[in-house]
Amino acid sequence: MFKRVLLIWCLGLITTATFAANTDAGSNPLQTLRPSHPRLLVLDDQLATVKAMIKTNASSQTLYTQLLASAESLLHEAPRTYEIGGVEHTLLDVSRTMEGRIWLLAGIYRLNGDTRFAARARDEMLAATAFPDWYPKHFLDTAEMTAALGLGYDWLYDYLSPADRQTIRQAIISKGLEPGIAGLSEHGHLRGLHNNWAQVCNGGLTVGALAIADEEKARAAQLIQLTRVPMENIMKLFAPDGGFEEGPTYWNYATAYNACYLSALETALGTDFGLSQAKGFDLTGNYRMQTIGPIGKYANFGDASEDISSAPQMLWLAAKFNHPEYAEHEHTIREMLFVNPKHVRSDRFAVMELLWDKPGTGNLENAHLPAGATFERVAAAFIRSGWGNPNAIYIAFKGGNNHASHGHLDLGSFVLDAFGERWAVDLGADSYGLPGYFGAQRWSYYRMRTEGHNTLTIDNQNESLKGEARLTAFTTSANRSAAIASLNSAYPNALANWQRGTELLNQRQVLVQDELQPTKAVDITWNWHTKAGISIAASGTEAILSQGSAKLRLQILSPLPAKFTDESVTIPEPQRPAPGLHNLMIHLPATSAKTTIAVLIEGVDENSPAPAIVPLAQWR
Repeated sequence: MFKRVLLIWCLGLITTATFAANTDAGSNPLQTLRPSHPRLLVLDDQLATVKAMIKTNASSQTLYTQLLASAESLLHEAPRTYEIGGVEHTLLDVSRTMEGRIWLLAGIYRLNGDTRFAARARDEMLAATAFPDWYPKHFLDTAEMTAALGLGYDWLYDYLSPADRQTIRQAIISKGLEPGIAGLSEHGHLRGLHNNWAQVCNGGLTVGALAIADEEKARAAQLIQLTRVPMENIMKLFAPDGGFEEGPTYWNYATAYNACYLSALETALGTDFGLSQAKGFDLTGNYRMQTIGPIGKYANFGDASEDISSAPQMLWLAAKFNHPEYAEHEHTIREMLFVNPKHVRSDRFAVMELLWDKPGTGNLENAHLPAGATFERVAAAFIRSGWGNPNAIYIAFKGGNNHASHGHLDLGSFVLDAFGERWAVDLGADSYGLPGYFGAQRWSYYRMRTEGHNTLTIDNQNESLKGEARLTAFTTSANRSAAIASLNSAYPNALANWQRGTELLNQRQVLVQDELQPTKAVDITWNWHTKAGISIAASGTEAILSQGSAKLRLQILSPLPAKFTDESVTIPEPQRPAPGLHNLMIHLPATSAKTTIAVLIEGVDENSPAPAIVPLAQWR
C-alpha cells in the first residue's frame, strides 16, 4: 500500500511539474482567476438579492426558516467520523452528510453573519482533514468531500485562520486533487466515465481546485484542464433535447454537479470554456419537469425512486438560459416539499435553493407548457391532460435501450397517474447491496427483470440485453396526444414485430395498444403493476381499481375474449418486499397469429364511447 501511495505521489509531482512548464508557455486556464474569496457559485454582490427575497417572498422566508432551524440543530451535533458503511461499504454517506452540513452552515453564515455557523462548519471541515483518506477506491466519496471542503474553504476564507486554511488546503490537495489527477491522467480510471459519475467526479474536483487555485496554481490548472474533455464528452449525452438516460433521480444528482462545475468556472474564471453551450443542455430542465407527474412523483424508470427531491440547479438553469418556467416549476416542487420539513435537512444542496434563486415571472398555468413531450435519444414520451392540477391524467412511456446505465429490462413500460393517485407503478431500484446487483445477478431480481414492469413478457422471459426501442411517432393536441414505440429488438427470437402505442383522448381516456407478430407460438403476458384494490367483473374483460375514494376502470377492447387476472406479487428475500403490490395481467397462451392487444383506461364515471381500434400506423 505504501509503495502504491508513493508511486501516485511521485507521478503527481512529475505531471504537476510538466504541467507547470506548459502553463508557463501560455496555456494556463487560470489567467482570469478572480483573486479574492468567495469566488465560487455565489458572489458577495449577489447576496443582496437573496436577502431581499427572504424578506419579501413568503416561499423564500419559509425555506430560510427551515434551513436556519436545520443549521441551529447542527450546532449540537458532533462532526462525522471516518466510517466505511452503507449497503455498498463506502465512505459516501459520510461524505454526503459532511457536504450538506458544510454547505448549509457556510451558506447561512454568509446570509446572516452569525459566526456560530462558521465555527461549526470549520469543525466539520477539520474533522474531514484528519481522515486517513476520502476513499478514492469509490471516487464519488472523494469527489463529494473535495467539493464540501472546497466550497467551505472559499466561503469561509475570511473566517478561517491561516493555520486552518493550510490544514484544509493540504487535505484538498493530498486527499482530493492528487488522486483525482492520477485518475484523470492517461489510462486513469476516471477518464472513460459515461454516466453520472463523470459530472460528480469532475465537478467535485473542480470546485476543490478553484477554491485553492491562487495558492496551488499548477495543480489547480492541471486538474481543470484534465476535466474539460471528459465534461465535454459527457455533456454530449444531453443532445439533442436535454433527455437523460439514467432517469430522473440520477438526472438530479448529475446535473447538480454539472451546474456546480459550470457555475464555479464562471464565477471563478469568468468563463466555462463554452461547455454550457453543449447541444440540448439548455433544454434539460424540460426533462425534469416532464418526469414529475401531477401528484409529485417521478416517472421512476430504472434505478430511480418515486420520491421527488428539490433541484436547485433548475434555478441556475432558469437564469443561465432564460427559462423562467424552470424556476416556477421548481417553486411548485418546493411548496410540495414544505409538507415534509425533514426533507430540507436531508438535502445537501438545499441552501442553493435560496442562493441561486431570483425573482421569477409568471406561473406554470400561464407558461403555455406543452401537453406532451418526447426526448429523442432516450426515447421517452410524456403526456398529460394539464399542469398544476393534481387530478390530471399523466402517462410516462419509455423506449430507450436495455444496456443504459442504471437501466432495467423494461422497454415499452409506462407509469400512469390520474385523479390524484398513481395507478400503474414502477418499482424502481432494489438495494445496491444485493449480490451482483450491478453484475451477473442483476437480471435475476424482480425489479430489474421484464416481468417486474408494465410491459409485455414473452414466454415469461426477459427482454434482450441488447434490446433498443425508438419512438416512431408522437403527436399532441387538445383532443388527442399519442406516442408509438418500435420494440422489435426486445424479443428478437420470438417476435418479428412489436409496436406499442399510448394515447390520451379528449383529456379523459387512455388507450394502450400493442401490435405483435410472433415468429412461433408464444405465451404473451400483458402486465400492469398497481397498489390499488382490484375488482374484476364476471366477464373478465373489465377491472375496477380503487384507491381511497378514487376509482379507475380498465376494459379489454382487443382481443376478445381475453380476460384480466389478478396476481399478488411476492418478491423473495433478500430482495426488498413490495407489500400490497398486485399485477393485473392478460394472458394469451400459445399465440402465433398477428395480435392486437388494446386496453382502455378511464374514470368509472366516464360515459364517452370506447374508441374504435385502428392500426397504430393510422395514429400518426
